Amino acid sequence: MLRRIGDILHVARDRRFVLKLLITPPLGITIYDYAMRRLGVLYDIIGPVNSPYGLVRPDPQLSNIEEFVGKPAYAREVDLRRGGRHGHGRQTR
Repeated sequence: MLRRIGDILHVARDRRFVLKLLITPPLGITIYDYAMRRLGVLYDIIGPVNSPYGLVRPDPQLSNIEEFVGKPAYAREVDLRRGGRHGHGRQTR
């Protein structure tokens, strides 16, 4: 089951997605679109605590990342409960 975590605002100059977050998910979590296509991995959360933004490193298999701008972003409920994908990337503690 998917849970909406925010909306994709734009693509940054370094070709990363910028999300306006509705919740604060754990770093390292995989982000999907409504069709369960893997968009990328959340690698940073920036901005004020009451209005955070997320930075997502896009999946290398996505050909046209600009087509996702303005669309909602989702994460799997099970990943939100587990706290991301442990063992992949840096630890944030």
